[in-house]
Amino acid sequence: MADARSGAELTDYSKVAFSVGGVRQEISIDDWRNGWAAIVGGLNGKPTSQQFNMVFYILSVLLNQNISDVSAVKNTANAALPKESFTAKQIVALLSQYGLMSGCDADMLDGKHAAAFALSKHSHAASDITSGNLPIERGGTGAGTAVDACRALGAMRNTGGTFTGTVYFANGTAHYVGSAGDAHFKSLTASEDIHAKRVFEAVYNDYAELMPRGEQTDPGDIIALDTNSQQEKYVKATNLSSRIAGIHSDEYGMLIGGEQVNDGEDFLEKNLPLFIPVSLAGRVHTKVVGPVSTGDCIVLSHIPGVGRAAKPCEYIDPCKVVGYAVEGDNLTEQRRLKVRVRGA
Repeated sequence: MADARSGAELTDYSKVAFSVGGVRQEISIDDWRNGWAAIVGGLNGKPTSQQFNMVFYILSVLLNQNISDVSAVKNTANAALPKESFTAKQIVALLSQYGLMSGCDADMLDGKHAAAFALSKHSHAASDITSGNLPIERGGTGAGTAVDACRALGAMRNTGGTFTGTVYFANGTAHYVGSAGDAHFKSLTASEDIHAKRVFEAVYNDYAELMPRGEQTDPGDIIALDTNSQQEKYVKATNLSSRIAGIHSDEYGMLIGGEQVNDGEDFLEKNLPLFIPVSLAGRVHTKVVGPVSTGDCIVLSHIPGVGRAAKPCEYIDPCKVVGYAVEGDNLTEQRRLKVRVRGA
């Protein structure tokens, strides 16, 4: 095996021959004849397949000399860049050698951008946001506070604040509270006091109180205290009654008394079976019989609950005066005429 290359020479040769440029480098016939060919012997000075096989065998031996097994390859790679400690800075350093990190830095890879995204460097208009849900906590477009935001959106705050404009309730525009403080409702129920400087448009004619019912009565009946009972009860008055209370009214502009109702209960449905709405003041359509002239005193008749006009020069017990008629007619049958309650 004359002129064979030593192990060190083979190592040096392989580094050149199998480098990026070496793999495209021609092997001279002298290398085959005087060098590697002498290892296994050629045929007439030309390489044989056996020699090719031997070349690859030699390469395998060289590789095994430098890297013993696959784990050694992994250890070598990990030593260069341990997988447990990949950092943005290491990646940038490796890729920068190949010109792949132009304009990038470690902060960008870590997702920090602390300085670039500081509030002092960015300003966004509401029109920049075109999708998604944006909770309004401290105002909206052109709004510096939550109050301004609610006003811009036409919404009411759930606590405190001032709402301007008209607030409508139910359907249509009949029930509302205006910005000037005027309230318009069909009906109003209050569980506590109502304070008012003046009350207008109570177009009904009298002021009434619910009094304990002693019997069934109808609107227009003259009502008297039942003096035969030891309990407070009110019944239809007759010419024998001595304590006239008023007139059963269904035209009251104000009604007091009665029992309180629970939420959802109707006040009149609960109280009318137990109490009579008796007019104490004002003008009430009252049951009368016989001709009545305007201004006549109305006194008790022999018919329970029905009055009549006092006769000229007739003595009248003041306790039995119902009131005076504010309208009259010449009819004789029972009907209802408007009477001013307890007027003198």
